[in-house]
Amino acid sequence: MFEEERKISILNKIQSDGKVSVSVLARKYNVSESTIRRDLTSLENSGFIKRTHGGAILQGAANKDYFYNEKKNFYLSEKKEMARVAASLVRPGSTIFLGTSTTTNLMAQRLTSANLTVVTNSLDVMNVLSQHSDYNLVIIGGNYIKSARTIEGMTSLEQISKLHFTQAFLGANGIDLEFGLSTSSDIEANSKSAVMKNSSEVYYLCEPAKFNRISAYKISDLNQVTGIITDASLDADIRATYSKLCRIISEV
Repeated sequence: MFEEERKISILNKIQSDGKVSVSVLARKYNVSESTIRRDLTSLENSGFIKRTHGGAILQGAANKDYFYNEKKNFYLSEKKEMARVAASLVRPGSTIFLGTSTTTNLMAQRLTSANLTVVTNSLDVMNVLSQHSDYNLVIIGGNYIKSARTIEGMTSLEQISKLHFTQAFLGANGIDLEFGLSTSSDIEANSKSAVMKNSSEVYYLCEPAKFNRISAYKISDLNQVTGIITDASLDADIRATYSKLCRIISEV
């Protein structure tokens, strides 16, 4: 595991558990405790976490939404390619749902299909697509979560329940063979599940680092999705294993 990937995984762990210890992380990633201390120091210097005696905790409430702005630069080249592949799957005349993630935001910038109705709960997707007069843009209402730049809650669920989507494009924090797709927030998990229930096709956009990872709240089993869009760098053995449960898409 590369250093940047390990740091992201550590952030996921702190998000899920609230705190971590140096010794546990060293065993988990099979590295020295001094390596983990350097990782934690780097994350603290970036404002993500607060070091404690023997470990670390979240720096503040804003970080609980996964540092949305900072995450934009993680795996950027991979996300751009995934966004291109996802956009190419959209058919003219469709009603699509774009969830909140850094990759779906990139996907919104690459949409070219005509006569689309795009439904979203993402402020960034809304900002991108509001510039396209050819699209019918529908914004889901509800509680605005500033740090994640998304709209969630009971009002959102009620609106989603009254809509149908030709295709849905969503993000997740973890993909696991047994646990399925998962995310860090119960509110997000409920929202994504509601979208899936009312979608003819469901695609998740997830970079390779999210495979074999479990986050706090389950969204769905893998056999309930149409496909997972990921980067071509996904390990061949992982691809073969997960392909038994769902379609893995890296090119079109």
